[in-house]
Amino acid sequence: MSASAPVFAPAARSALGLARRQAGLSLISLMVGMVISLIAVLGALALYRSTTQSLYGDGGLVRNSIQDGQLATGLLSAQIALQGAGYGITGPSSGSHLLLISSAVLNTSTGRLDGSAVNLSSAAQSGNAIVWVQNPNLSANSSAYTCSALLSDSGSKAFYLLQSSSGCHPLASNWKTISWTSRALVEGQVMSQAVALSARNASNCWPFGAVPETISKLTAPAASVSVTLNYSSSVSGSSNTYTSCLANLIS
Repeated sequence: MSASAPVFAPAARSALGLARRQAGLSLISLMVGMVISLIAVLGALALYRSTTQSLYGDGGLVRNSIQDGQLATGLLSAQIALQGAGYGITGPSSGSHLLLISSAVLNTSTGRLDGSAVNLSSAAQSGNAIVWVQNPNLSANSSAYTCSALLSDSGSKAFYLLQSSSGCHPLASNWKTISWTSRALVEGQVMSQAVALSARNASNCWPFGAVPETISKLTAPAASVSVTLNYSSSVSGSSNTYTSCLANLIS
């Protein structure tokens, strides 16, 4: 007996046809799914943008870490370099072996520094560069003296350590003719405000800073010249001060 195709009743055939017509996605359900997907994608993009801004934007974590890292290393290098002012020189003094300069500008073509020298007094005087002489090899010949400088660029907000590439003594008459080489301690556009410099004579302070006298109960020794660096960290509205006493200078 041969097999024959199954025979469906009219009602069964009608139900089967209805099931076949309802299979798959309708246009409306497809559009609803696309809208939901679009909303999810837009949400992910908004989250990505917010995360990127918090990491790499102005005031972001990456920029702040770069700023604070460069400030920490740059200002430490500046403070160490400052301690060389007047070293190895007989009777070093401000005015002769250390100068505070206002409106200082470094000509990148000639390597020369320009500005106006400021007379130091017992009151703090402001400037944006400080230049000094040292004798690291303890040479008896003043032509072997070397000069260094710190320069705060108000335009780019960069902070530089300058080194003389030739003889620089006497400083008072030669500082504008010296050819300087520069090294950025803090790169430009890293800080929101440039480092501010000030200096004064006849102040009491510790060479590398110390716990305040109210806490330590120790009176700071007298120093002839002190240099103050004022700077802002990544914390909005912060103002920080570091005072470095130049113990080699006698007046």
